[in-house]
Amino acid sequence: MQEPSSQPPHDLLKTLRGKSASERQLHRLHSVALVMAGFSAVQVGHMYGDSPRAVAYWVERFKASGLAAMQERLRSGRPSRLNPLQMEELKSLVRQSGKKSKSINANTLAEYIKKTFKISYTTRQCWRILKQLAT
Repeated sequence: MQEPSSQPPHDLLKTLRGKSASERQLHRLHSVALVMAGFSAVQVGHMYGDSPRAVAYWVERFKASGLAAMQERLRSGRPSRLNPLQMEELKSLVRQSGKKSKSINANTLAEYIKKTFKISYTTRQCWRILKQLAT
């Protein structure tokens, strides 16, 4: 019989990072708490599959600004060429196709966007849009 490990399985802890902003905030806060309890940033990073530098950065931010520092910040990036109304239309299209058991692939979506909105996207970008619409 195998004895239980003193450390939780890596995959389980990795899933505890969460998908929503509040779950990720809780993950960062838990990582900070472990460091403040005596674990090193390297150990905590290995537990969760995070980089030790990220964990150390979270600790620094927490010490400087407290709980508010654990919230996600807006990230810069290229703005979408599709406006919110167009995204809603695409979301509706994807939902309707799912109800009809006709899934839309990235190539089909790229053609639809080009024909309807006169905007060219690569197949890869359309995969990202499909992924975003699924959440």
